Amino acid sequence: MRSSGVERIVEVVVAGAMVSIAAFFALGDAPSAYDWQAAGFFTGLGILAAALSYPVGRATSGTIGFLPYLSISIIAPNLAAVLSVAISTAFAELIQKRARQKAAFNIGQHTFAIACGIWVYHSLGGTSVIAGGPRVWPFLGLAATYFALNKLAVSTVVAKTAGDSVLLHWLKSVRGSSLYDALSLPLVVVLSLVFVSKGAAWTAVAALPMLGIRQLYRMVFALEKINEELLQLMVASIEARDPYTSGHSQRVARYAREIARSAGLSAKGIERVEMAALLHDVGKIHEEFATILRKPGRLTVEEFARMKLHPVRSADLVAKVSHFRDLVAVVRAHHEAWNGTGYPDQLHGDAIPHHSRIIAIADTVDAMTTSRPYRAGMTPARVREELAAESGRQFDPRICAALLAPANWTRLEQTITSAQAEFPANESGVEGQGTNGNTGEFVSALVSA
Repeated sequence: MRSSGVERIVEVVVAGAMVSIAAFFALGDAPSAYDWQAAGFFTGLGILAAALSYPVGRATSGTIGFLPYLSISIIAPNLAAVLSVAISTAFAELIQKRARQKAAFNIGQHTFAIACGIWVYHSLGGTSVIAGGPRVWPFLGLAATYFALNKLAVSTVVAKTAGDSVLLHWLKSVRGSSLYDALSLPLVVVLSLVFVSKGAAWTAVAALPMLGIRQLYRMVFALEKINEELLQLMVASIEARDPYTSGHSQRVARYAREIARSAGLSAKGIERVEMAALLHDVGKIHEEFATILRKPGRLTVEEFARMKLHPVRSADLVAKVSHFRDLVAVVRAHHEAWNGTGYPDQLHGDAIPHHSRIIAIADTVDAMTTSRPYRAGMTPARVREELAAESGRQFDPRICAALLAPANWTRLEQTITSAQAEFPANESGVEGQGTNGNTGEFVSALVSA
């Protein structure tokens, strides 16, 4: 289903690009000889920029190709610019030997985005820089349209492939690179003006800062990727001490993201909830929990009391990373209960951080849907009943009400299925092993389930 969905997206994008080219050919002003000359130079520059692309994810890469794309668009805002982008992207795809479908998508989305950007440019009164320096608002409209559509196309494919929200992926993409994109725009103006006034040779010299911008982008994304991978490594090493909880933190993070979305949080809020959920059990890496996590059979009262300290230990570790300071209280309170019977601080109602209330539900959903040696995981229908029963007691009733709405619950069910497939639990443990057996991951009403 997802594969066919991606294919449809590619078809739509390619069709949009072809229609754009046809529209400029039939309705736009005919490019001059100078326009074609400029297009030829910036096509070569675009191929070079694309050749300097760098990986930013499993299936995506970053590029500074937008610099020559936008430059030719304000020199020759017509068919010449649209074809320049299409041809340079096509050559780059051939050089990198991309799969046919991915190459078609990349060519189509860049061509369509730049065509729409040029249309906005004209609509706002923009003209070629040959007639004078670019006007600010038309130029910003061109750039904003190109970036927005480019990121939207990529985010749509990534989200559909992963079964996630397109909007969340798009907002994350925009937020992650918008500052660097904006800081790069003056170079676009410089390249276009130098070409018009000094010619191709001087423009090639002026383009050298492209390499610096490319390195800046590459370093930023590399650091983000390293941080993400180190965090995943830390979570995996913690769960390795209690194999029965394999994948628990990753699944809880997925559920928390969906619950936060149902609760109406902003894109940034959803991202922080997801991060806190991934970190919520990091305190279990402390040696004081090692023997308990590996203990076969049920825990004693004393052992359970010791395990209640893990949110505190988790919060202490999270506090050591400045980027996570806003998550400290969230992680500490993820086992607090709406009626004040939780731990470690017996917080009540709205005194519990909002993000913690979301993670508490996500944590319990994973406990209920994960199979145990002594019982099978609950069905979504049964889980829904239990959450409704604990609304206003264990859980925030407002979050529960939002989550249990039919459309939101359907999305969570789909997330549960995909998360369990991607992060399967180890079901070979012994009865009562680990902290997900009978020591607090369930709400009190579900301990005997």
